[in-house]
Amino acid sequence: MYQVGQMIVYSSHGVCSIVDLVEKRIDRKNISYYVLEPVDQPGTRYYLPSENPVALAKSRPLCTKNDLLRIVTEPIDEKRWIAEDNRRRQYYRELVASADMQAMVQMVRCLRLHRQTQLAQGKKFHMSDDNFLRDAKRILTTEFITVLQISGDELEQYLQSIQI
Repeated sequence: MYQVGQMIVYSSHGVCSIVDLVEKRIDRKNISYYVLEPVDQPGTRYYLPSENPVALAKSRPLCTKNDLLRIVTEPIDEKRWIAEDNRRRQYYRELVASADMQAMVQMVRCLRLHRQTQLAQGKKFHMSDDNFLRDAKRILTTEFITVLQISGDELEQYLQSIQI
């Protein structure tokens, strides 16, 4: 499925480079693993079972530049807000783990809009929402920088211009 040297997005770990394909013997079975190194955490390694559909479902190839530009220019879906805290946390936890860029962009936009509304009303922004916003932005930032081949400063200006 993937090749050594390929860049992928892996769950909440963000953009990773596949640095090796190894085989390990576990419970008398030989299991192949992709060895992943996150681009924003050099030296850290994750092992992704190459034949485990559940684990592989949490990974995907990087978006193309055209796909990325299409996703970030889609209008915000304001109906996505989930008012019930526990349901929202569960949904966001699953969403971040899924590495679904389109859904994460919508989540970031939704959380930013909610934060603005809360602050305008003199209310606090939930810490858990702030954590989800930070995690999603970290994952998206590494993918944007990698795909668009721009610096972090250029990315910040770009994201502000399109309101992400």
